[in-house]
Amino acid sequence: MLSVKSLDGAPLYRQVQAGIEEMIRANPRAKEMPLSDAQLAERFGVSRITVRRAVDELVDAGILYRLQGVGTFVRRNKLRERLTLNSFLDAWTKRTGRFNVRVGAFERIPADKEIATRLAVCRGTELVYVQRLRFQKEVPVAIDDRYIRADRCSRLTTQDIRTSSLVDYLRNREGIELDHGEMEIEARRADQRQAKALALQKGEPILVRRMTFLTKNNEPVLTGTSIYRADRVSYRLTLSS
Repeated sequence: MLSVKSLDGAPLYRQVQAGIEEMIRANPRAKEMPLSDAQLAERFGVSRITVRRAVDELVDAGILYRLQGVGTFVRRNKLRERLTLNSFLDAWTKRTGRFNVRVGAFERIPADKEIATRLAVCRGTELVYVQRLRFQKEVPVAIDDRYIRADRCSRLTTQDIRTSSLVDYLRNREGIELDHGEMEIEARRADQRQAKALALQKGEPILVRRMTFLTKNNEPVLTGTSIYRADRVSYRLTLSS
């Protein structure tokens, strides 16, 4: 049994909370093992009610997360993505040398009603559809679906898709400068298809990002949607007046 960390005047659950955090820092393997309330209660010599309160606080703080019927786990450090026009590789490659990209689809398709509206083209207009799968240490963390006007990406190759952002490709290979974008982010629960693609359980949280990139003349050229594992990715915004 481990003694809880002594914090003058702090409630017992706060002391257990501090003890759990210290245990995580001291034991790298703790990040890979489930932590049950019963196990933690025995380890710290306190009641399960006290442990549950401490764990709830750590879940709220984003340090732990619960999987119903499975256990409580230490949340891994998230990949942080800055929201810029060409954020596809920026922060990801700097934070992990084992970042991997695979091409799931690369084909020409006719625009359906929704995508035609986003790109301000007629329904049925020829588009290039790209699906890109992003992995961290063989764990799928993001799926990108992108739609580009076919007359704007005649030189696009699989190598371009794997190694650079599409914004960079359009600028450097096609001479199209994308000036600004419209973006929407929402949290939702993964459906069966999304859960399978991201190695999650159905109903686990995901982040969904929809974006459209435009030229200085407000011509939409590139649009799409990305879905992310919420336990692996976070966003960073820089605000200015």
